[in-house]
Amino acid sequence: MIKKLVFASAAFLAASTASAQADLLDTIKERGELICGTLDYLPGVGFLNDKGEWSGFDVDFCKAAAAGILGDVNKIKFVSTTGANKFPVLESGEIDLLSRSVTMTTSRETTLGFDFIGPNHLTGQGFMVHGETGVKDATELDGATICVLSGTVTERYLAEWFKAHGISFQPVAAENSDQMFSMYFDNRCDAVTMEPPYLAIRRSRSESPDSHVILENIIAKSFEAPVILEGNPKFREALQWIHWGMVTAEELGITSENVDEMVKTSQDPVVRRFLGVDETIGADMGLPNDFMVHVIKAVGNYGEFYERNLGQGSILKVSRGMNAPYSMGGALTAPGWQ
Repeated sequence: MIKKLVFASAAFLAASTASAQADLLDTIKERGELICGTLDYLPGVGFLNDKGEWSGFDVDFCKAAAAGILGDVNKIKFVSTTGANKFPVLESGEIDLLSRSVTMTTSRETTLGFDFIGPNHLTGQGFMVHGETGVKDATELDGATICVLSGTVTERYLAEWFKAHGISFQPVAAENSDQMFSMYFDNRCDAVTMEPPYLAIRRSRSESPDSHVILENIIAKSFEAPVILEGNPKFREALQWIHWGMVTAEELGITSENVDEMVKTSQDPVVRRFLGVDETIGADMGLPNDFMVHVIKAVGNYGEFYERNLGQGSILKVSRGMNAPYSMGGALTAPGWQ
């Protein structure tokens, strides 16, 4: 009996401690500010200009989160992060959200104490070639020299893909990305391999961007996602539905230009529920009931969000590929809004 009482008391204490610990969503709302860690040096991804203005794909997700949670895109503090400190600053609580092109993997989500949102960017390992080679497809790279980062999983995926396709290549190994792209632009290799957005960034900085072609082939998945600490289910749900909401807005044809009009005139029950005109989906999540109206006005639907930062409206001009809606041959979709 005594043992049972001890165990029961311990269980009650653990439950009380867990319930007493505030979800990060509540902390952010009380603070009135979202603190977001991101990059500050990659145009199109995360960039801080000399006027103190932040922009980029990862930055815009932070803005979407602030708009959705707090109803104001300006209630946000950005913290510049590096490859070395990105996880420590998240673990320490210095930031609420890490939106920094982090690759989502099984081990990272199941062993490091993190929750990933999305993924909100579906990418992978691709190729950039010199236009003069005439190569249009990666299978045409038989016998080519390819610049690759030495000792990385990228190197392994490259070898496995060529082996699987029964063709050969000559690796030109580099110790870091600067050296790798320097060798490529010096014509020491026919192609270079990395995720397409980063290939596009390097291309945009080259002397003749039009002389380089990013192939459509993706030889290994590399899905990227914003990251938060585990143990904050309300915060995770809010961020996940903000992402899915941007996807849904594109599916429904709702844009930053027409969202106010849709609120006033749409008679579509799904649209009215989605925009918070009817029912209480947002309020039930602890958000403004029209949270998606704030998100769309701040950053647009997913198509606007992508095209402005990475796509044809940007300096990078990366094809949407998998990030197109499923109805347009991509992999992008979202659960029902009910």
